[in-house]
Amino acid sequence: MDAAPTVLLYPRTVRPGREWLFGRVSQLGFTLGLVMLWVALSPSLLPRTWWMTTVGVGFSIAYGYLVGSLLGRVSGLLARLIGLQVRVSPRAERVLTVAWDVLLVGVSGVVWWWSVRQQASNADLVGLDTGGNAGMAVGVAGGLGLGVLLVLGVRLVGSLWKQLARLGRRWLPGVVASTVAAVLLLVGIVWVSEGLVYRQAVNAALGSAARLNAETPQGRVAPSQAERSGSPQSTQAWADLGRDGQAMVADGPRAADIARVTGAQAREPIRLYAGKQDNDTIEAAVAAVMREIDRTAALDRSVVHVITSTGTGYVQEWSVASLEYLTGGDVATVSMQYSFFSSALAYATDRDSPPEAGRALFEAVEARVEALPEGRRPRVVVSGESLGSYGGQGAFSSAQDMLDRVDGALWSGTPSFTPVWSELTAGRQPGSPQIAPVVDNGRHVRFVTRPAELGQDFYGGPYVAWEEPRVVYAQHASDPIVWWDPTLLWHEPDWMRERAGRDVPAALTWQPWVSFWQIGMDMPLSVSTPGGHGHHYFREMVPYWAAVLGQDDLPASYLEAVADAVAAGVRER
Repeated sequence: MDAAPTVLLYPRTVRPGREWLFGRVSQLGFTLGLVMLWVALSPSLLPRTWWMTTVGVGFSIAYGYLVGSLLGRVSGLLARLIGLQVRVSPRAERVLTVAWDVLLVGVSGVVWWWSVRQQASNADLVGLDTGGNAGMAVGVAGGLGLGVLLVLGVRLVGSLWKQLARLGRRWLPGVVASTVAAVLLLVGIVWVSEGLVYRQAVNAALGSAARLNAETPQGRVAPSQAERSGSPQSTQAWADLGRDGQAMVADGPRAADIARVTGAQAREPIRLYAGKQDNDTIEAAVAAVMREIDRTAALDRSVVHVITSTGTGYVQEWSVASLEYLTGGDVATVSMQYSFFSSALAYATDRDSPPEAGRALFEAVEARVEALPEGRRPRVVVSGESLGSYGGQGAFSSAQDMLDRVDGALWSGTPSFTPVWSELTAGRQPGSPQIAPVVDNGRHVRFVTRPAELGQDFYGGPYVAWEEPRVVYAQHASDPIVWWDPTLLWHEPDWMRERAGRDVPAALTWQPWVSFWQIGMDMPLSVSTPGGHGHHYFREMVPYWAAVLGQDDLPASYLEAVADAVAAGVRER
């Protein structure tokens, strides 16, 4: 005969007899945690490696469990306030709980298999292999473990708060003691996180970045051409240029290489760079670049190219070399290093330096050009990729300001927090997608996800005649560095709702909290995709620069030959 019926609050908030550290397991938390697991396994911009799955699943499960646990407590409190009760036998309760758990686990297995198939389809879209079934299985297992650790960490904080509050009640009223305990605990967490964890991590990263910066990239030697920084004639020593600066001045085509492709006599391209090693301030680096400009008579070239580097000083070789071929070498490219940090660390620790550097270098070149007689002034074009695009656009207060001051611009992989990009995207013509906004019918500015969109909008609609100066924003629908934003935590962006991207999964949807982590975890992998996807802008830079320069009549076969020549000269850094 069954035991007497059990009086339960409705809904059941904890599982009787199952204890975790510092408390019982919340049934509602367990349920919502698994639901968030299902959501975390939904497609993102790029297929996931095992560690990406681990992070996304871990944070999602923890979020679901904690929210579910809180909802369970609130619902229990409301049930007690209104006197709501449900009577069931212990046997029925056990059967229902086990059946519900089995159902949740079964659905989780089905969702995992569906996710594996989606990942395979996503990998085909961008040409990546991320580990298949085994990688997904390891990632989910790791995510479950990470989720448990995160929940236990939150419970540990809650337990400490209770202990502090209990101690405080010896001298203070209950509410005051609890409040004081919460404040003390919050201050302690912030102090430990900022003082011990954050600062130590940043210092370690800075030390590692500085050591890497001092290394010479494999296969590079100091240039012999006087037109390059780091040469015997240069004011900038080869050893002081830094790793990425050395690669920039050592690589790229020489005059003979360009002549072989163009079939005409070419000039020796000028590449000028100032490293941070011997120029510890932005002002010092700018002054060093200007000395190099004077030394090489760079302003006598028909085009001066100001390119803002990324955090480590990296300069996009595809962009520089493409421009050199298209101008027959009659171009001077100038850049400088303002940080040792990678773009991700620079983004997290110092968002001021990139636009300060971009503005300082451009304004110095601009002032020198404007001082020349009008008939002797070169065309000034600007560019940058990723954090370099953000920094380079920092020279301009608005899109109109950019058009008033440059003769052309090519920005690739621009982060969405860039003010000018945000201005143009927000003011796009109705009906144009966020991944490829139409601005003033394409009169001066055109956003493209592929070269075919230089002459028409994303949906094939016509533009008005393209007037100079011309500005191209290159951005792939599958580039998470463009689309990641903290507002993904609570807000669905237009680009997700519009589902216009050609190289992103059709099943991609926005989910609060989860999308933030998914797109964030896509960023490291985005630099491993083939060109034309993710954060890699390669062969397409040739037709983009040709468009900016107004070389619309160049045949496709010639642009392909230039791209082949650039590709042959690009080396790993």
